[in-house]
Amino acid sequence: MAADASDLHDDALWLGGAYELAMELGERDDARLDAALTALWAAAGVAGCQGGTDGGESWVDAPCSVTGLRRFGRLAGLVTLPRRRTVVCGARAVRQASGTDWLVFFIPVGALDLAEPRSAAFPFRGGDSLLWRRPLDRWLAGIGARVHAQVPLRLALIGPEVAGLTTARWLGGEPPAERWAAYLIPSAAGLEYHQADR
Repeated sequence: MAADASDLHDDALWLGGAYELAMELGERDDARLDAALTALWAAAGVAGCQGGTDGGESWVDAPCSVTGLRRFGRLAGLVTLPRRRTVVCGARAVRQASGTDWLVFFIPVGALDLAEPRSAAFPFRGGDSLLWRRPLDRWLAGIGARVHAQVPLRLALIGPEVAGLTTARWLGGEPPAERWAAYLIPSAAGLEYHQADR
């Protein structure tokens, strides 16, 4: 039987890291994190909200809230990617020692490999990964923009394991000249999207 990228109970889907939309929200604030999570779930069209128990071996209905994140560590549901494949997805909060909150929306690599075979072994295998990454990045950027319209972001990063890669303060409003990840940077003109070029 073929593996199903939308099977929350298939542990293999959760292995190998994650492809992320990591959003820097600002100083620690439960109300803002809660609002951003609610906006994220709606913007991405996530179906269901589950929390993992017994080390993630079983899933139960969970509140899509800071309370749920605090209790389970991560929340999960199902989302439909641009190529119309439904996959498991998740969200987690990163509350840094510096006091900054991040909200991370992610597609586990195991699920992404099933839904988008060209992604297999990225970034360790040759080939032009931008062919499959750019449509996925644009989709994630659209989700980030819809979250930003409700809960202003300091910065968002899109790519493999990008949470904490840099900060809005470090960037100073300018993306790097060479980008292994995509960037969403607020400006006077709005939220500017700078696509990955490597």
